[in-house]
Formats: sequence, structure tokens, C-alpha cells
Amino acid sequence: MRRTLLHGLFPAVRAEVLRLLFTNPRQELYVRELARLSFLSLQTVQDELAKLETASLISSRSNGYHRFYRANPKHPLYTVLRRMVRRAPCIPSPPRRPGEPETGNAVRGRCFLSAESAPISSPIVTYARSRQ
Repeated sequence: MRRTLLHGLFPAVRAEVLRLLFTNPRQELYVRELARLSFLSLQTVQDELAKLETASLISSRSNGYHRFYRANPKHPLYTVLRRMVRRAPCIPSPPRRPGEPETGNAVRGRCFLSAESAPISSPIVTYARSRQ
């Protein structure tokens, strides 16, 4: 499978967290939300967020219960990263099976940066690998 520039520059975990935070940069997401949306473990997401915050690529705030993260628009690389995330190719959703409800698959319609960043057991990975 062809790898994207984004995956050439960043590990899969970082690419997925950047994708989530830079796709809609005004949106704030908390750690468990990022873990759920990325299909990564909570500890993995927490470690990556700490690295990105240390580099000032993202900013955070706390409401006393959750810590919210978002892309840092003041960082010099913000525009470049935003452009890279927006232009990263997506793997198409697999065709729906007959009788499958519209929302029957939690990952259907998700935009993964590559098959490597999709969950191993997801139909997206199976579909993407079958198309190679």
C-alpha cells in the first residue's frame, strides 16, 4: 500500500491524533473522546497528547473535570499541518452489506489516513487490503 507524506513524517498514532485535532481545529476534544474516535488506548493517546503539548502544537484547558485539547493556531507549523491533514487521502468506506442498517458499523464513513491507522479488525482494513 502507498503511504502518505503524513505517515512518512509521523508515526501512525501521532498522525491519527493530529488528524482528529486538525480536521476541525476549533473543536475541542477530551482524552477519552480522542481515544474512542481513534480506536487507540487511553494511555497511548495521553502519551501522544503530552508530546504534542510539549511541542506547543496543541493547547489544552481544563473545566475541573475534563481536560480539553485543540490545535494551536498560534504555532508556526499550524497552517502546514492543517493543510497536510486536510489533503491526506482517505480510504473509502466498504460497501454496505445487504440488510445492514445505515449506522450498523461504528467505523463506516470514518476517514482513516491509511489502513494502518484503522482498527485491525475493522471492515475498512479488510476492504482496503482486499483492494491492494
